[in-house]
Amino acid sequence: MRARAFHRPTAGILIAALFLTVVAQHGTAPAVAARTDDTSKPTLFIHGYSGGDCEGDWGFLMDHMRANGWTGQFYVPKFLTGDSNCNPRAGMAMGCMNCTGSHSFWFGHSGTTHSNNTSIRHLAWHLANYIATNFTARGLAVDVVAHSMGGLMIRYALAKQGVDSFPRLMVEDVVTLGSPHNGASFAALTGTTEGAEMEPGSSLITWLKTWGMNPKGTGGTDWTVIGSHGDLIVQEDSATAMTAPHRWRYTTSPNWIFHRDYMHSSAAGSTRRAQYPCVSSPGSWCETSTYYPVQMIRAATLDAAH
Repeated sequence: MRARAFHRPTAGILIAALFLTVVAQHGTAPAVAARTDDTSKPTLFIHGYSGGDCEGDWGFLMDHMRANGWTGQFYVPKFLTGDSNCNPRAGMAMGCMNCTGSHSFWFGHSGTTHSNNTSIRHLAWHLANYIATNFTARGLAVDVVAHSMGGLMIRYALAKQGVDSFPRLMVEDVVTLGSPHNGASFAALTGTTEGAEMEPGSSLITWLKTWGMNPKGTGGTDWTVIGSHGDLIVQEDSATAMTAPHRWRYTTSPNWIFHRDYMHSSAAGSTRRAQYPCVSSPGSWCETSTYYPVQMIRAATLDAAH
């Protein structure tokens, strides 16, 4: 039998193969679908490390969005044992991300519950499957508003698509509020797994800075990251430390915006400064908007640019 000739691959073929491998492993395929930009999409609200009062965390923001024309269903998924005050109300549904019992998969846990000693990576895996099962599988794109640690959960879920059983997701908009994208100093003093993972320089933060600076879901994902000079838990430079198209920081004048104020603040007239556009001084933060936080969240979930 005649031996088959072996051809050495060219440099171009090797580079193309390497690119495809990286895309497959880290879910960074380019956007392909058009945006819907409407108020009828489902919106998910993801709390942070010390959240869990569903109504107290998100009730004001949901009322504000409803009053301004949002008709889509609101979802506040529970994922920590301490989540409470989560009774469904008109236009709001509950989901459970921790109802699968003990499992060791992807930084898993024993028992049937999650706590602050559950890895953020594991919570992100649950969040990804929650979105995939309830929305993506039905052809529904969602918007996500996430506070503090919740922003790391959705960021990791989108960055891990297609790898380690993380599903592909249709997430059109993500808005993060005081999320420690570059870590939160002294978080490890909490003495918990999640606290250690949120330290600057942790393996999780390092991984996100390498593979998740602007992760995209199927059809594209538009990111808005919001921080505040008055946030004493997550500093503004960490809250806006993503390669995201929309990065906003609040000044302290005339009103302070603290760590838990983002989804409750509607004080019109507060000074705003935004990095884009700042043509006259590249890299500087120019004051270009007077939107207060709740109004900014509303704009970010509706429009691809604001």
